[in-house]
Amino acid sequence: MLGFATVDLSTRDDSLTVWLTSVGMDIPVAHTNAIRFDIADDTAPRRAWSMLCERYVVLTNRTPRDHAVLARWGVSPCDLAMLAKQTTAAQEALMAAFAEHAAKPGKADLMEPVLPPVPALVDQAARETGTPEELTLAVANQVRGIWAAWLAVERERVKRWAYMPGGSKGETPVLLPAEFVEQNVLQPVRAWEQ
Repeated sequence: MLGFATVDLSTRDDSLTVWLTSVGMDIPVAHTNAIRFDIADDTAPRRAWSMLCERYVVLTNRTPRDHAVLARWGVSPCDLAMLAKQTTAAQEALMAAFAEHAAKPGKADLMEPVLPPVPALVDQAARETGTPEELTLAVANQVRGIWAAWLAVERERVKRWAYMPGGSKGETPVLLPAEFVEQNVLQPVRAWEQ
């Protein structure tokens, strides 16, 4: 199941929080699991790491990128801002194609696409005093909102293939933009190294 893992490592609380966001065959974008680990527990890094496999990782701003736990994981955080920009661009392109098509004779009664807004980036500094779970959930909610907006525009693009630039019959919605997939690392499934 493709997804995202939002990770917060708090040195203030000695905690590691992982929030999973997924999409499956029959489920929309949703949070599917969340766990808070105590860093002092020797098994915590391995247990948390196992949650990241086959996922794109989003780190909170306060997570120290050079922390020993992350170094051992070999984590490459993804660029969530890139996904938000690509989603916004896709929405603008879809709406422009729709407007051009709707301006043609006999097309005035077409149903205009309704697209969810792309959420703004979370002000993480304002949440610094909250618990690790609160901050991680806020960022995970942002991930869910951006990804849901991407999938909504993709569904509309595929549904309206006849007048979309490069559209073709029988396409399926793309789970993530090609450029995002090319430039971000999906954490591989691999054996834990002692």
